[in-house]
Amino acid sequence: MKVAIVSDIHSNIEALEAVMKDIQSKNDIDKICCLGDLVGYGPNPVEVLKVAREQFKACILGNHDEAVLKEPKYFNRIPEEAIYWTKDILEEQGSSADIQYLESLENLFREEGYVLSHGIMEDNMSYTTETEDLFYIFENMEPSEFVCFGGHSHQPALWVLEDDELFFFEPELDHDFKVDIESQKCWVNVGSVGQPRDSDTRASYVIYDTKTNIINFQKVEYDFEITANKIRNIDGLDNFLGDRLTKGV
Repeated sequence: MKVAIVSDIHSNIEALEAVMKDIQSKNDIDKICCLGDLVGYGPNPVEVLKVAREQFKACILGNHDEAVLKEPKYFNRIPEEAIYWTKDILEEQGSSADIQYLESLENLFREEGYVLSHGIMEDNMSYTTETEDLFYIFENMEPSEFVCFGGHSHQPALWVLEDDELFFFEPELDHDFKVDIESQKCWVNVGSVGQPRDSDTRASYVIYDTKTNIINFQKVEYDFEITANKIRNIDGLDNFLGDRLTKGV
């Protein structure tokens, strides 16, 4: 089975539509899963939630999704303002199905061989920067799980635990990374669809083949200027959120 794994869409419908088109063009993807942060930052939360509800087989609760349902915690001014704007838009233009969908999301999704999270396992506000975080993830994976997919930092990454040692592999496009399930466990950050921060303006996602245990990173171009200009024309969203899309940072 081949699974396309997306993350951190952040109300960017142009990026999401480009990624969905790319996934569909491959003709061999069995399902699409999302690691959360469907909303926040961007201008089209209602449109993104519609795609998620109709086409994602599984989705994790991101910290921005949770903030829309509750209140933003540990956010600085710009993302906090975006959360309150998103709340207003969902109330004015969304449906009860949108809120119910967000309320249905859980912190982890487990399937044979892999686990999906947003941040560090159940903690959707933290992202991996230290080796102790990585060891925590590996220690909390089930014996049958070989790969943990995460997001939150918006930066693609691949870490491997082998013989109690950690190894970092720079994600390469069109390069198959094969997990040796006899001796390895992996943590994979799939990057961001809607707000890349790896100095690459293209949308990121990952394809995982559960039969061969092959991981493949993908990049998709989209017209980020359309999204950036939408943001600049919305009083409730800071221009910074649009400007960073043009730089991928």
